[in-house]
Amino acid sequence: MTEPGGTERPAPVHHQMVAGAHLREAWDALGMLLSGVLVFGLPAWWLSEALDQVWVLPVALVLGMAASISAIWVRYAHHGP
Repeated sequence: MTEPGGTERPAPVHHQMVAGAHLREAWDALGMLLSGVLVFGLPAWWLSEALDQVWVLPVALVLGMAASISAIWVRYAHHGP
């Protein structure tokens, strides 16, 4: 939407919600969480079985979730005004 001065104004929240922009971001964030767990968890599962060490899998899952959360934070955080 353009104001008389020629500046762009963001669409009203209602229009954004109807368009489903917030749903797309939510699905993207969920996908990032699941992919982090899979990327760290699957190799850790194999390593855990190969080394016969049970602590490898839980540690890798926590690291994968932390990496995913930090990636989501960087991607969707609003920096500055």
